Amino acid sequence: MYGARVDASGPALVNTWLERIGADSERLDERNWTVRVPSAKREVVAVALCVGERTLTLRAFFMRGPDRDCEGVYRRILMKNIDTRMWRFAIDDAGDLWLLADAETSVLGADGLDGMLGLLSTYVDETWEGVIRMGFEVPAGMRVSGPPPGA
Repeated sequence: MYGARVDASGPALVNTWLERIGADSERLDERNWTVRVPSAKREVVAVALCVGERTLTLRAFFMRGPDRDCEGVYRRILMKNIDTRMWRFAIDDAGDLWLLADAETSVLGADGLDGMLGLLSTYVDETWEGVIRMGFEVPAGMRVSGPPPGA
């Protein structure tokens, strides 16, 4: 496959990269995929990939809006944005938390996409338990892992 001629269009490149890195992915249509990224804390993080003319956009649901201490949770994830590369936390109109990333397809490549998905897993694992405990009633000693509230 590496020696074969590859279609240089964005969707063809992304499809080739996903195959090369062995991603657990499903192609939804010409420009959209869902990728399942392993996570130690959440088990799996689903990522929506959408390729435009020059940019690949990635979007992953982190968790629904918190039940308590919303201001503290939102402050914590906004402060986390200072330390993240490529990915940023965001809040939608419903107060739900997301991780978003964009990359130029002309410079990304399979290794770059693999690195972005690995960073996502790292950021989720670093942040997940603390944000869950801050934003939801979690009994002391209860293990916090698995799918996010509201998923």
